Amino acid sequence: MRIICILLIIGYLGGNIAHAQTWQTLDSLGQILTKQQKFKVADSVLQLALNQVEALHGKDTSYAKVAFNLGLVAYYSGTYSRSEALWQETKQIRETYLGKKHLLYASSCNSLAILHRDQGLYDKAEPLYLEAKNIRSEALGQKHPDYATSCNNLAILYRAQGLYNKAEPLYKEAKNIRGEVLGKKHPDYATSCNNLAILHHAQGFYDKAEPLYLEAKSLREEALGKKHPDYANSCNNLANLYLSQGLYTKAEPLYWEAKNIQQEVLGKGHPDYTHACNNLAILYAYQGIYDKAEALYLEAKNIREEAFGKRHQNYASSCNNLASLYKKQGLYIKAEAFYKEAQKVWEQGTLGKKHPEYASLCNNLANLYKEQGFYDKAEPLYIEGKSIREETLGKGHPEYAFSCHNLASSYHYQGAYDKAQSLYLEAAQNKYAQIKDLFPLFSEQEKQVYWQSVSHFFSSIADLAQVYVAEKPTIMADLYNQSLFTKGIIFSSTQKMKSAILDSQDTVLINQYNNWKKQRETYTKLSQLSPEEQKKQNLDLQSMKTQMNDLEKSLSKKSALFGQNVQTKIYRWQEVKNKLLKNEVAIEIIKADSAYIALFLTTQTENHPAFFVFSNVNELEGQFLKYYKNCIEFKINDTVSYDVFWKPIADKLLVLNPKGFKKIYFSPDGVFHQLSLNTLKNSKTKEFVLEEANIQLISSSRDLIELNKRNKDLTGSYQSYQAYLLGYPIYGAENGNPIQQNRDRAAGFSSVQSAVGVAGSVSILPGTRKEVEEIFALFNKRKLKVNLLLAENATEEAVKNLKSPTILHVATHGFFIPEIKEAEVNDIQSAMNRNLLKNPFMRSGLLLAGCQKPNPDKEDGILTAEEVMNLTLDNTELVVMSACETGLGDIQAGEGVFGLQRAFQQAGAKSVLMSLWKVDDDATQTLMTEFYTALLKGQSKREAFKTAQMNLKKRFPEPYYWGAFVMVGE
Repeated sequence: MRIICILLIIGYLGGNIAHAQTWQTLDSLGQILTKQQKFKVADSVLQLALNQVEALHGKDTSYAKVAFNLGLVAYYSGTYSRSEALWQETKQIRETYLGKKHLLYASSCNSLAILHRDQGLYDKAEPLYLEAKNIRSEALGQKHPDYATSCNNLAILYRAQGLYNKAEPLYKEAKNIRGEVLGKKHPDYATSCNNLAILHHAQGFYDKAEPLYLEAKSLREEALGKKHPDYANSCNNLANLYLSQGLYTKAEPLYWEAKNIQQEVLGKGHPDYTHACNNLAILYAYQGIYDKAEALYLEAKNIREEAFGKRHQNYASSCNNLASLYKKQGLYIKAEAFYKEAQKVWEQGTLGKKHPEYASLCNNLANLYKEQGFYDKAEPLYIEGKSIREETLGKGHPEYAFSCHNLASSYHYQGAYDKAQSLYLEAAQNKYAQIKDLFPLFSEQEKQVYWQSVSHFFSSIADLAQVYVAEKPTIMADLYNQSLFTKGIIFSSTQKMKSAILDSQDTVLINQYNNWKKQRETYTKLSQLSPEEQKKQNLDLQSMKTQMNDLEKSLSKKSALFGQNVQTKIYRWQEVKNKLLKNEVAIEIIKADSAYIALFLTTQTENHPAFFVFSNVNELEGQFLKYYKNCIEFKINDTVSYDVFWKPIADKLLVLNPKGFKKIYFSPDGVFHQLSLNTLKNSKTKEFVLEEANIQLISSSRDLIELNKRNKDLTGSYQSYQAYLLGYPIYGAENGNPIQQNRDRAAGFSSVQSAVGVAGSVSILPGTRKEVEEIFALFNKRKLKVNLLLAENATEEAVKNLKSPTILHVATHGFFIPEIKEAEVNDIQSAMNRNLLKNPFMRSGLLLAGCQKPNPDKEDGILTAEEVMNLTLDNTELVVMSACETGLGDIQAGEGVFGLQRAFQQAGAKSVLMSLWKVDDDATQTLMTEFYTALLKGQSKREAFKTAQMNLKKRFPEPYYWGAFVMVGE
């Protein structure tokens, strides 16, 4: 090899020496250089070979051999016109000398078909592919790699035309042949995996696509290395899948990896490089980073125009993407011009209007017109795009849902509500099916990301209901049914996964689940280390996070084999009604974009739920919430909040049942999570809601269907109690002496790090000692199993070592930290804090013994909500957080509060008692003693809690003292 290279270099310096090499040697060297992607050198070498062979033999089969290889270099270099001329010449020579049954002739047909396909000349490509496939079938049989290649290539052509039903069996045939004949480590098998994944991606079958993409990427890395165009192609395709699912952080590094490889190996003039630019630009456009997106779009457009001209679909794609970007920026004139240019290319091209890409263009141009209020121009384009997608993709495809939703939105704006409703519901049905397929394949974080990308398909029904309900009240039935599916869907899905695993009796699966929990706990602990310490320990947290995510996804997939996830069930409001007893009512609060909607179900509900619409959403979440909180904090008589938040509901309840309801099941959303409903005071009766109504907070009305089966409470099972009481932690005492005392159970710090002594001392709470000791005495009096952990023994380790106690009671400081704004970052420490605290489960927690002066070999004494999720509380009936602000967290519409309450429920706790504001030490101690006294006398959890509040109210009339705590769960 070294001698050949030396002779080649000499050949560049002297023609005589170059001619001293045989054309066969030069041809072989040219092929080697082509495989190494050294296309310029390969072109020169092969041109020398071609000149020699023509001089010696004329244009015979030897000439055709070299010409074919030279055409391949031109193809890889993106110079299609030269490639086509060489391959046409090759095909003609082989037909003349070898005939149309020869395999070399088939190879020429196949190569020309690939070239025409890439040029968008599908009508020319198909007969060439079919001719090559038939020759190979007859000459080699249908178990040969070359026949598999013909199947694969023909499938690529059909996929590009949107003919998915014709493409799929060909892809599968090629994959099976290659796996059987070449083995599953061969690059060609990887190509089949990749191509079948692309098809499933285009069909919207993301669950089928991802494992195939990952398999292809792994095989190509192993066989070809990370500097090969095929590996770059795998990176790009996997990124496309994640982009489709809204998983932007997973897509971006893959796009950059692909782009860098293609630039280095193929050069900036190659078509594959333009695809990389285009895809990365799409990602930035989705994220709103418009300047980066525009530069990449323009780079791709200019390259494509030069390579293909202005009649090619790739050029049209660039015009379409630029138009969409300009539309987002409000540059409507520029956007319309580019959309129309793209439309013209498609109308005059070989594919015509019956193609999914043309449907997308119709949809995009319609969106532009709708945004400007030109509904008469938008409607026919929406209908055309929807019709094309239905015909080519089917009604189950994600893009079809977009067509339905966009057309519905146009009708909604025009006041054609009946048309809008049917289309919104059709789009939602499409997404129900996708959620059913995808959620078992996702980690919880991926579910959250995916849900954010599709939630607007469901919120539109709520927005429509507000304006259409007067004309068609039954739309509230559709809204209630939808809420039964979507409310708390992520939490419910995660809990179903956990239950399915633990109930499966599959020891391998359970061990994998426990291993995942340990990995998550380790990651949480290490992520709190300083950057310096992480570097010192050589930690790769991103790799750890990826491994955890992959394991969680694997667990989710396997758990689906043992039980149905809740989101696969479509409940109806009638099923909730059937679970209600006489004089019971279920109230579902739904947050829409511009309103809150309260839906009411009773045993007397007939055609649809009753309703009330709070149209003043901004005031509720702004001035009225602030007023409520100020009245609580400063102990001011509140004469407004009842009328604003509860009276509309109370009035509707009175209409539904003038005699009153025995129990109200209340499922909050949005601002209603931040209220302690019992503290709202009726100015007319001078009574609080606590005294006027019996409210049970639930996550969703779905709970009445699914949890009603348990019908279990703590009463009647006293002897089986196993209670753990933690209180009066010594946070950072010197020689056992407290630093200072405080009546306030809130820890005054601004980040988790500063809680460990950085922000000063953390005061002990004397009332917590009295509290847990009195509760301990109550349990002992009944000779029930109870464990008391005080002072230095009230540790984080003690909590983490618990295994499903019946009751867990923690009396200490609680904390909730609002998200740190970017403007507040002014040093390295605050930047690190902000990064750490992006996770809402790291911003809420409990302070336990030693948190100010943690032992480096032990836990740090700060039990965050993130760590709480790893606790084993699967048979725990009640968790009591006797601390401040333990019910606070980040509120997500339809999904609840992301903080301690969700964490304890996710760990398995059936009911959680928590606080919404800073609580008084003495009052809280009294409330808790009253609660357990009533509980141990035989009252239910909720009855005992209400008794405790009523008794405390007699001593402390202001809601600040008795109203902070709320109970959620069963």
